[in-house]
Order: sequence, then structure tokens, then C-alpha cells
Amino acid sequence: MVIILEITIALLSIAVIAYPFLRSEKYKSIFEKLGTRDKILAERLRIYSKIHDLEAELSSGDLTNSEFLLMRDELRMSAAKLLKQESEPPISVSGNELEAEVARQREQSRQASEDRDL
Repeated sequence: MVIILEITIALLSIAVIAYPFLRSEKYKSIFEKLGTRDKILAERLRIYSKIHDLEAELSSGDLTNSEFLLMRDELRMSAAKLLKQESEPPISVSGNELEAEVARQREQSRQASEDRDL
């Protein structure tokens, strides 16, 4: 009986600690915007790595100069497009949309606290 009680208390403690981490849906829209820039940066860095690999293949003789220039130029164009996307200012949210989002988040927070109080 004591073991069952201890296991129940341990599981309840874990649930209480894990609850805030499982409710990350609240901040999902904010972090999605940040994640997009990170994905663009990662893709651009991957392209730079490919260009470096092409240079190594050229120096080892695996690629001809014309093949190297063609592939390098394609990769550079892709990297330039990504760099342009990365440097564009983030899409701003209008004041009304922002106020509506804040009100919605406050209402969800209020409802969640009321649910916990019951």
C-alpha cells in the first residue's frame, strides 16, 4: 500500500513539473517566426559548405573547371536568394492583430488558472 502511495505521489510530482513544458502551444506562433530565420540560415550555411566541397573536388581533379563554375554559380544564386530572405525585415503584425492576440492569450491564461483552481 505504501509503495502505491509513493508511486502516485512521484507521478503527480512529475506531472506538476512537466505541465508548463507540455503547454508550449501558447508560444508556438512566436517561435515559428524565429525558427524560420534559423532554417534559412542553416540552409545558406549548407550551401556554403557545398561550395567548399566543390572547390575541393576541383582541386582534386574530380570536376572540370566549367562544371565547377556552373555548379558554383547555381549554388551562389541560391545562397543569395536565401541571404535576401534572411535580411528582409520580419512581417509586422498590425496593432489590431497584436491586441487581439494579446487578448486571446490573456483569456486562455485566465481560463487555465480558473480550471486549476477548481
